[in-house]
Amino acid sequence: MKHQNVDATMGDIRTRFWITKLRRVLRTVISGFSVCKLHREQPAPPIMGPLPEDRLEANGWPFKFTGLDYFGPLLVTIGRRKEKRWVALFTCLTTRAIHLELAHDLSNDSCIIVIRNFLCRRGPVLRLRSDNGKNFVVANREAKRLIDVFEPEKIQGELSSRGIEWIFNCPANPAEGGAWERMVQCVKRVLRHTVKEVAPKQHVLESFLIEAENVVNSRPLTHLPVSVDQEAPLTPNDLLKGVANLTDTPTIHEQPDEKCATRKQWRIARLLRDRFWKRWVLEYLPTLVRRVKWCARVEPIRHGDVVFICDPNVPRREWRRGIVEELYSGPDGVPRRAVVRVADGNRVRLRTRPVAKLAILDNLPSRYPFIPRQKTGALDFAIY
Repeated sequence: MKHQNVDATMGDIRTRFWITKLRRVLRTVISGFSVCKLHREQPAPPIMGPLPEDRLEANGWPFKFTGLDYFGPLLVTIGRRKEKRWVALFTCLTTRAIHLELAHDLSNDSCIIVIRNFLCRRGPVLRLRSDNGKNFVVANREAKRLIDVFEPEKIQGELSSRGIEWIFNCPANPAEGGAWERMVQCVKRVLRHTVKEVAPKQHVLESFLIEAENVVNSRPLTHLPVSVDQEAPLTPNDLLKGVANLTDTPTIHEQPDEKCATRKQWRIARLLRDRFWKRWVLEYLPTLVRRVKWCARVEPIRHGDVVFICDPNVPRREWRRGIVEELYSGPDGVPRRAVVRVADGNRVRLRTRPVAKLAILDNLPSRYPFIPRQKTGALDFAIY
């Protein structure tokens, strides 16, 4: 039956024989057959791990823990020609506020300029997270060589001795960057209704980005009130501006209701900050600890397991096979990423992939052996 399912095989057998408990027997045979398991194996994501401290630490300054991502390109009109521009999105992992910077291209110099502009406008950053883009990796290398690029001691004195810690996510694992991937979707939805199909001038696009930033920072983080006597929902602008969104500019003829005491304003600002964090802990933090998927515990992957590297962008017949060489566990002790040894022609490469993209193969069929080549190192294997 060419490795069909249980029902198709039963239908063919019963044309000539009647066997009792045939379905149970076929399930046992098919589930243990190597070829069928090879073609039907699927990855089993581990249980969802705890959120990092960047998402849960309160009473900090905005953009203390930041995520960085690029999206685009967007077309702009320069003279009579059209050019491409990209947008760098910085998101505060704690308050969920965003900051948008226009990048000229995807080069390393443009990435460094964008980050320096962000530091000058938003202040110090303790930890920066991003995906494994090549421009981010090279920018981090340049930062280690040129200390004055990312060292914030010339900007502020709080982090002069610590600098910025840059953490890269595991390759091919967008789930680790869901905090800023979701913000990219929000900004794209706002720009879709403003830019549309036109290619504005560069200064007009910068104005659109500022408006999109304000709109996204005005979104509610907590539930909307049911009655009029309840407080308004918490927004990122409550910490950045003191209010959910700025009101209209007053006219010159308007007079304030009461005199403003300058000596008390710093107390008011501190009171607003403390009130924001109190509501953040009571209303927003409980929504972060919920687990809506990946709630089942599965058998953890082990060193030496033979795995499929699952890639949804390529056909299944082109998935690479490899052997797990090294495992990296999360704070809960569950393996989250693995280093897999795969064969690439006559060479052997090590690829880092998330455990959720690896399908474990218990028994390899005889026609897919792992054969060591002669006169090579101990780790040099070829996959046939």
